[in-house]
Amino acid sequence: MKTNEPRDDEILGRALSRAIETLDAEETPYERSRLAVRPLKSGASFWGISALAASAALAAIAVATVLATPASPPAAERPSSTLSLSPAPVTSSPATAQPSPTAPTIDRDRIYFARRDLPPIGVHISDMRADADLASRIARRMAALLIEDSVTPPPDAFTARPGRGTVTAVADVKITNDIVRIDLGVTGNGDWNVRGVDAVPLRQQIVYTATEEAGIRYVVITQNGGQPAQIGPFSLGSPMSREDVSGYTRVSPQLMGESWPAECGASPCPTAATARLASSYSVDTVGRGVARFEVRIESGQTTGTVNLDIRQGDERKTPWTGKYILELNVRGTDPKQGIEIVDRAPLRSVRTGMLDGVATYEIALDDLRPWRVVMTGDRIILDIGGAQPLVSDSVAVYSPSRGETVGRQFTVGGVSRTFEATTAWRVRDLSQRIVATGVTTATRGTSQIWGLYQFAVQLPSSVSGPVTLEVYWQSPRDGTDTGLVLVPLIIR
Repeated sequence: MKTNEPRDDEILGRALSRAIETLDAEETPYERSRLAVRPLKSGASFWGISALAASAALAAIAVATVLATPASPPAAERPSSTLSLSPAPVTSSPATAQPSPTAPTIDRDRIYFARRDLPPIGVHISDMRADADLASRIARRMAALLIEDSVTPPPDAFTARPGRGTVTAVADVKITNDIVRIDLGVTGNGDWNVRGVDAVPLRQQIVYTATEEAGIRYVVITQNGGQPAQIGPFSLGSPMSREDVSGYTRVSPQLMGESWPAECGASPCPTAATARLASSYSVDTVGRGVARFEVRIESGQTTGTVNLDIRQGDERKTPWTGKYILELNVRGTDPKQGIEIVDRAPLRSVRTGMLDGVATYEIALDDLRPWRVVMTGDRIILDIGGAQPLVSDSVAVYSPSRGETVGRQFTVGGVSRTFEATTAWRVRDLSQRIVATGVTTATRGTSQIWGLYQFAVQLPSSVSGPVTLEVYWQSPRDGTDTGLVLVPLIIR
């Protein structure tokens, strides 16, 4: 077939131009489109691209038709005609707006309030600017804590802040690596006028609030142009971390890393069935200030070892994490994957993942506080924190709490790691007379792993008012009281 290539090119160009010019596609703004989760290049909407694609398709049809038609007489020898292409209708179902996916992140827009026998607790403040630099964000938190009255402490918390007008300004904030230096304006001669009983909780509030920003671990507080700030007996002029002021015995990250043989559950062991795992967490449920993370073996058996490691959280690269991460590794499968944001002190978040048949649980924390591992046949329990006076190196009492009012019959629960699992207890009245005594057996003894215990106390009818519950164990070497925990109570 003989063709006229210049004529064909001309017809092709006209067809393509006419198809594009006559197509009237209605665009849906990007932010309301179903592809909002997948950004397009600037200036190109989804429907605009669809229109061009439709136009190109129509043009291709037109071209194919032209090229398949025999050559016509020259234009002067044939009637004039117009090539008309109707645009293909653009149809779509109503699009439902979907938010753009963002990486989960913990709430860092918070200041801290004090709690009795516990590190402080964070509370959200609503006027933080996300686009502010680090120094401005830190200054904003400190002003909300020490100068303003815009945030109310939650139940079971309080502020030890000095009287209004004592701190007048956050004068300067300087950041060097993971240390922030904050200079405050303090009235008069620089005296904070803080009662001795408030010095410890106020220092905790300041340090936790100043270090809430991602990547900041230490704070130095000066006043009135660089003079070291002094709160009661405490100088704030040297770098302080959360672990320095939390109230717990300091835990050294260099000493961490624990491993235990996996244990058999109720089913025969060993078994070829891979363990099916299920995890859960709670805060302030089993005990005041206790965060519990639990892995249950629902079927099969876990094998090998259970490992627990500690590391610092990289808060700037991974916004879901906290200052420290406890990583628990258990062989088995857990269908729950991903990140859960908790933001309840001390637990900030939990990330669950799988690698080579091992479930990995990354538990992000406010700080590095003591923890206790309990293992039963079908459960692995990690308890973190707790009221400081109720936790020793071998005994922890979760209930009742200090100062609680109870009846003459009440139940005591907690964990211990004692010789042969024997945990002793006694109750003294105000005159130090022992009015009740006994022993209980925990689920584990003579081990690095802790065991659960629970026992009932029955007091004589003559006992009322203040008493002290004492939980401990006796050393097999010399009979001395070991791991003693004192729990003041009121008997109604």
